[in-house]
Amino acid sequence: MNPVIYIGHKEYRVKGALKRTKSYYAEWSLHNKQQRKSLRVSNKVAAINCAHALHDKICLGERLDAPKEITIDDLIEQYLGNCTARLLAPKTIEKYTLTLNNFRVFCKEQGVVYAGRVGEVVFWKFVQTMDSLSLITRYDRIVIVQMLFKWGCEHAELIQRNPLRKLKLKKPQPTQQPCFTPEQARCLIDTAQGDLKPRIAFLVYTGCRFGEMRDLTWGDVDFSVGQFGVLHIRHGGSTGETKNRKSRRIHIHEDLLPLLQGVRRSGNRVFPASASKKHPKGDGPLNDRRFLMSVKRLCKRCSFEDPTQYKTHTFRHAFASLLARESVSYRYALSLMGHGSSKILDLYYTMYDKDAERAIAAIQLPPANDSAT
Repeated sequence: MNPVIYIGHKEYRVKGALKRTKSYYAEWSLHNKQQRKSLRVSNKVAAINCAHALHDKICLGERLDAPKEITIDDLIEQYLGNCTARLLAPKTIEKYTLTLNNFRVFCKEQGVVYAGRVGEVVFWKFVQTMDSLSLITRYDRIVIVQMLFKWGCEHAELIQRNPLRKLKLKKPQPTQQPCFTPEQARCLIDTAQGDLKPRIAFLVYTGCRFGEMRDLTWGDVDFSVGQFGVLHIRHGGSTGETKNRKSRRIHIHEDLLPLLQGVRRSGNRVFPASASKKHPKGDGPLNDRRFLMSVKRLCKRCSFEDPTQYKTHTFRHAFASLLARESVSYRYALSLMGHGSSKILDLYYTMYDKDAERAIAAIQLPPANDSAT
C-alpha cells in the first residue's frame, strides 16, 4: 500500500463560471477507489509537506476521516465492553462502572450529550461532586474518567481530540495504614486457637493475600523441597489466578511447618471454611468478612490499641516490613510478595519506632576537639 498522491486546486462552478479553491487538495487511488482530501493550506510548500504526512498515515493504515460525534453514553458502553473483553478483574469493572455511570448522569444534568464537547469546566464541576470522598478515592475516580477519553481518542478513535489531554494531576499521598509489629504478630499467633492459629501464622510468614490463602490447595504444598518445604502460590485472584496472574514460590518458615502439618484435611483446600448446608463436608471456601471479624476479635483479645483498625491486608504490610527490617533485597521482596513494581512495595514498608530509634542512635559525630582539626 504505497499510493501516489497528487496535489492541486479543486475546481467548481458557481452560476456557470468555473472557479478554483484557494486551499490545496490531495488526490490518490487506493484499492481501485479514487479519493480526495482537503489539505487546508494555500501555500504550495505547506501543501507538499501535508501530502507527505498524509502518505505516511495511509502507509501506516491510520484513519484519515474525522470520526462522527459519539455520545457519552455510547463511549462509556464501548469502553466498559472493552474492559470486559480484556478480562479485567470483576471488582475493577465494578469500580469503573460505578464511576462512569455517575459521570454519565452528571453530564446529562449539565446538558452535555457528546463526548467531544466535554470541556475542563464540566470536568472540574464533576470533580466537585466528589468532595465528600477521600483524596485518594477522588483521584482514582478522576483517573478513570481520564482513561475513558484517552481510550476513546487514541485507541478506539471514536473522538477526534481528547478534551482532557492537558490535565495534569498529582497523586495524593496514601493514607497511613496500620501495621503489626513483630511483637504483635507473635502475640496473634500465640493467642489464636483452633483452625485460626495456622491461618494467622500462614499470613504472618508468607504475606499472602486473603484470596491466595483461601484458594491454597494441598497440591500447592510440597514438604519435600528445601529444609521445610515450599508453597506454590498460583491462585486467589478474581480470575482464578493470582492478582498479577503470575505464580510464585515461598519457602515454608520453620515455625509455620508444624502448624501446616497439623491442619486437618477435609478436601483439597488447605484452609477450608467450617461445615455448612452448602458444604456439609467442611470443604468450602473461607468467607473474607467472617475471617476479618475473627481477626478483629483476636486483636481485641491481644489488647491491641484500637483493634477494629486492623484488616486482613495488615498481615501483608507486616510481612513487607519484616523483610525490610531484615534487609531483604528488593528483588526477593518483590518476588515473595508477587509485585512487579518497587513503588507499590514502598507503600507496605513501615519503619518501627524502635528501628527508627536505633537508626538515630547509630549516628556518631567526632568529638568537638577533633572536628576543629
